[in-house]
Amino acid sequence: MKVGFLLLAPLLLLSACRPPPPDPQAAQQIAALSARIGTLETEVAELRAGQRDSGVANADDVTARAAAQNCAIALARALELFRQGSVGSRYPTPSQVDLPDACEGQRVGWQKLEAQQYTFAVTNGDGQVLAQQSGP
Repeated sequence: MKVGFLLLAPLLLLSACRPPPPDPQAAQQIAALSARIGTLETEVAELRAGQRDSGVANADDVTARAAAQNCAIALARALELFRQGSVGSRYPTPSQVDLPDACEGQRVGWQKLEAQQYTFAVTNGDGQVLAQQSGP
């Protein structure tokens, strides 16, 4: 009997060390998660590539808006200086307006330029308003 037990004991120990059978539900969940991770990694890579491409466009847009804003501020300042030095405290007529250097290469469109008030916009080539000012 001792001999049978000695032969049977290693078999019992070996069978106890076997891994449990695979869980089909866990395998499906792991596969679904792996697929989702792959999809997310692809989306992140596409977003990063898009940011690199739009970075140049955004920089150009920011530069154009800053230049337009500088023009608008300089022109508003020039109009106010003209008004302060004029008889009757009036703004210049269109023929009296001298665009400041900051407006060189900018498109300035007047919505209103009257003796007591003005409104103008600085636009890009597509007509999109980049900056605008009005006074008083």
